[in-house]
Amino acid sequence: MTDRAVDPAALQVSPIVQDLPAAAVAELAERGMALALKGSDPLLFQDVRGGLGLFIVLTGAIGVYRRDDSGAEQPLATLGPGDCLGEYSLLDGQPISATARALEDTRLFFLPSGQFRTVTERDPQLGCLLYRNLARYLVRRLRLQ
Repeated sequence: MTDRAVDPAALQVSPIVQDLPAAAVAELAERGMALALKGSDPLLFQDVRGGLGLFIVLTGAIGVYRRDDSGAEQPLATLGPGDCLGEYSLLDGQPISATARALEDTRLFFLPSGQFRTVTERDPQLGCLLYRNLARYLVRRLRLQ
C-alpha cells in the first residue's frame, strides 16, 4: 500500500541523507514515496532481476532472509528505523540478494532506481555525497558482522 507523500524530516532518521543540504533531502522526498506494510507483508524477493531502488525504514521493522541450498530461509538481519535495503542491487544492478518482509506494521521510504540515477547524474556533488553515504553505511554493516 502506498501513501505517496513523505515529509523530508522523516528521512533524517537515515545516515544516507547525512550532510545533504535541506533542499536535496526535500528533492529526494519528492522523487520517492512512502510505503506502508502490515506485519508479514513481503517487500523483496531473493533473485528478482534488476535493482528496484533504495528503501529506507522510517518506522517498524523488516526481517531479511536468504535461502540456503535446501531452500530454507535463514535470517540475516532485522532492520529498523534508518536502515536501508535494496542498496546492493541499486549499486551493482544485480538480482536482489535476499528476501525481506515486514515483521510488524512498517513505513518505508522508497526511491526508485531511475530517480536515484536522475538525482546523482544531474548534480555530481550531491551524487558524490549520496554514494559516499551509501558506502559508509555498507562498510558499517560489514564491520558489525
